[in-house]
Amino acid sequence: MNELLSIPPALIVAVAALIVPFASRRIAHGVSVVSLLAVVAWALLVPDGVGPTYTFMGLEIIVVAVDDFSRLMAIIFGGFGAAAVAWAYFAGTDNRHLLWGLAYVAPSIWTVTVGDWLGLVVGWEVMAITSTVFVWLSGGTAVRAGYRYALAHGIGGSLLLAGVVLYLFAVDPSPTALHFDGTGIGGVPIEVAGSTVSLAAVLAGVGIGVNTAMIGLHSWLPDTYPQPHVATSVFLACYTTKTAVYAAYRAFPDGSVVLAFVGAGMAIYGASFALAQKDMRRLLSYHIQSQVGIMLAGIGVGSALGIAGAFAHLFNHILYKGLLFMAAGILILQLKENRLDNFGAVGTSAPIALIVFLIGAMSISGVPGFNGFISKGMVMDAADYDFASDLVIFGDFSIDVLFWMIVIGSMGTFASFIKFGYYAFLYGDPIETTDANLGHAVVSGAVAAACIVFGVYYQALVPYLPMAGELDLHPYSSAHLFKASYLAAGGIAIFVLGKPIMDRLHGGFDVDQLYYPATFYGTRALSGGIGAVYNRVNDLVVGTGWRLVGAVHDPNTAIRGTIPDRWRDAYDRRYEETPGKTGGKLGVGLTVYVAAGVLTLALAVALFI
Repeated sequence: MNELLSIPPALIVAVAALIVPFASRRIAHGVSVVSLLAVVAWALLVPDGVGPTYTFMGLEIIVVAVDDFSRLMAIIFGGFGAAAVAWAYFAGTDNRHLLWGLAYVAPSIWTVTVGDWLGLVVGWEVMAITSTVFVWLSGGTAVRAGYRYALAHGIGGSLLLAGVVLYLFAVDPSPTALHFDGTGIGGVPIEVAGSTVSLAAVLAGVGIGVNTAMIGLHSWLPDTYPQPHVATSVFLACYTTKTAVYAAYRAFPDGSVVLAFVGAGMAIYGASFALAQKDMRRLLSYHIQSQVGIMLAGIGVGSALGIAGAFAHLFNHILYKGLLFMAAGILILQLKENRLDNFGAVGTSAPIALIVFLIGAMSISGVPGFNGFISKGMVMDAADYDFASDLVIFGDFSIDVLFWMIVIGSMGTFASFIKFGYYAFLYGDPIETTDANLGHAVVSGAVAAACIVFGVYYQALVPYLPMAGELDLHPYSSAHLFKASYLAAGGIAIFVLGKPIMDRLHGGFDVDQLYYPATFYGTRALSGGIGAVYNRVNDLVVGTGWRLVGAVHDPNTAIRGTIPDRWRDAYDRRYEETPGKTGGKLGVGLTVYVAAGVLTLALAVALFI
């Protein structure tokens, strides 16, 4: 199977994309599903190793590099991508939607299967461009959201590239300098607040942080994902933030206290803002931030259990989060409504949507028997003092704080999905609506089944996890079941006690309400100020030039204009008495030559004297 190393899996999807414009809708979607399943087969069969390598600007780009991390990413990106394409087909989307969906998926797969930073950055930027167009296709409010999305990812990609460039110059800039070698992005350390950090690592970390929806840089996520067609949201739930988690590991493979606490903070922040939402997809978007935070916390811990748990949670998250976006999409397609409180109880009239939602909700909440219970438990164990007491980068106190931050975020997750289920399926008078169509029932049912299978038979996933040989998992021990019970109890308590407040909230006050207006008006003021300065300088230069031309052409008038009023009569008399009237007018041509000479002399004086 070594020959498979010569086939970039992104190329398989790209070939399918080339077929889409020329095929019928059914054939185009069928070919696309097959191509993405072929990526899964490729990932399962290809051996570890390095494929074709090409030189660009003196640096080697490894277009295929397979290890435990890239293999797992290719499996889930291809598998869920096939489900997303099938779901979009049954949602009635056209070939243009499919084309741009594949144009988004292909560079995402490229990004997680290349073997160097230069190749990753190329895929990162292409993914940002194609996903922006993918959002724009829906029109309406998605267009403005897409512009903000593009701006955020443009800034993030630029910061990541700057970090990579600084790292390149900090090491020996050989052709292999940017290969993934297990050391991450380092560089020349600098002193900041008494500790040493690498500017390259800071820039790369912040650039990656934009795509992970790090607190303060996250508003593009809940702003964008609720706006396009529901089938687009299903795609978006999978790729952008997960490629960023993958890049975070490549940048910080040995862990980072900062990364761990940033992730734990995201877990709390995202769950808290999800509790304030009435818009279904906006609530789910905040939970992407929250769950990605748990993944970053696992990577930040840096132990085998933490890293394996982070990637297990990434794998499981794509399944249950995609499933939840499918459930929300079913309701939105049938009810033509995004807000949970704008329709009555649909639990009895939409049992398929209810079952799909319940499986996704129990998975993300970490209920035993579902996949989220396994992976979230791994990360929590990695941050538990009993497992992590030997971690050098953490002290006893800090590792305990990290653990309880994840616990609080998990309780908030449980509470927010009680809220989602209550408002969508139980709140208000029962209403009649059509349920999911057969196609959506089959596709979402398959994803739901996967959530259960990987929760009950978790051993099926373990061999594909990074560092699987170092794991000794016992997720259904009494200690783990007790931990799940107090997470559930905490979530129920938060919902019951906070429900009067949740009833009144719709959205809350997030950072975007500050920096979107600040960015808009600040940019407008800056551009207006620059324009005003330019106009003043332009008027001054043009006015000075015409005055110079006038002075050369008619020096008498120019000289007279500089003389105070009380002396002008004397000057006029002296001028009239001057033989030949010195200062008489020159011809137009001579005036231009003289003015040019004077300007040249003035420039020479300004530059060299």
